[in-house]
Amino acid sequence: MKIQLQNTSFYPATGGIENYLYYASKTLLKMGHEPTILCSQHQPNLPTKENYEGIKIIRHPYYSLPLIPFAPINPIYYVKKLQKFLGNNSEDYDTIWPRILYDAYATGKVFQNKIPIIFIQAAIATNLSEISSANSGLVSKVYAKSIHMQYNFIEKRAIEMSDKVVVLSHSRMREVCDFYNLSKEKFEVITPGVDLEFFKPSEKDKMLLRELSLPNNSKIILTVCRLSHEKNLEMLIRAFNKINIKNAYLVFVGDGPERIYLERLVDLLNIINRIRFVGTRKDVERFYSIADVFVLPSTYEGFGQVFIEAMASGVPCIGLKSDYPNVVVACDEIIRNGRSGYLANAYSIDDLADKIEKIISNDNLRDKLGIESRKICEEEYTWKKCVGTLLELSQTILKKL
Repeated sequence: MKIQLQNTSFYPATGGIENYLYYASKTLLKMGHEPTILCSQHQPNLPTKENYEGIKIIRHPYYSLPLIPFAPINPIYYVKKLQKFLGNNSEDYDTIWPRILYDAYATGKVFQNKIPIIFIQAAIATNLSEISSANSGLVSKVYAKSIHMQYNFIEKRAIEMSDKVVVLSHSRMREVCDFYNLSKEKFEVITPGVDLEFFKPSEKDKMLLRELSLPNNSKIILTVCRLSHEKNLEMLIRAFNKINIKNAYLVFVGDGPERIYLERLVDLLNIINRIRFVGTRKDVERFYSIADVFVLPSTYEGFGQVFIEAMASGVPCIGLKSDYPNVVVACDEIIRNGRSGYLANAYSIDDLADKIEKIISNDNLRDKLGIESRKICEEEYTWKKCVGTLLELSQTILKKL
């Protein structure tokens, strides 16, 4: 099949959706299909056409009103311009998989009932916008509010015009259906895969331990994420402060707007010598090799790719129990409580601390949970399974058109 996958950005940009498109495309190539990425020229001087590791890329201009970069009508302007581009560059495909509301809406306007459209929705645009602008200045917040009505209109129409909407978790499906008052019949939950060759159990990276000035017998609690409000990292720091294991260390991989606040909190609690903030890293697999447990206490997470990266690496995980609508996470769907890790009470720092200490104080338990974590990934979180399900869905729709 010829499949067009769409997003605002792709290579050389990196991120969750970009990684999803990369691995889905590489898997499609291995299965004998023809994937093409359609995205914008999101960085200066990017070519309109390119081939990256066998993946064809088509780029359209990043549409924005001239001289008014923060124009409140930019979303509508963007999709109108995109429709014309799609009409000339997307008609020769067997199925189209948009990953963002703009492309899903424009594709629906041009190809509804002509080509199978599967909108792989990452998040509700308005909610994501509010989270992203939470630590921004007044101008950014006002701009975000001014375009929320457009987001809601574009996203709901994109859902309605798509043949199917794929989400990565049941918690996300519930949230989207409630937000837009929609039936679940239109939706399908298809979990992503993880690169099992790249993320795998390995010996502790002693060079990394030396780089971080950590002893070889360290018990390491790891988190990998953007340091932002919804990741709820203050709870993790306060839980860590309650752990009575002298050789326990907490390592943060990632950066973001909360970093300064979190560093001040660590200083205030007088635990700065036991915590490492390493910023954004491109060698995250090395950090999984030294981790005894992976913890991410997010209160808002559509799926949590880092959980399955850690699990594939043989690292047990701890996340928060879902408590919809206050805690919207997929941890209950990913972590097998007591088998591959633990689910902590979202409102109890003591419970989170107890579950962390339970794992790092018992090597046999840690190894048992880690082995089960890897096994779950091998059975449930492969890109072949994810992409194969999307292809089957596309073929089913194609037969009905």
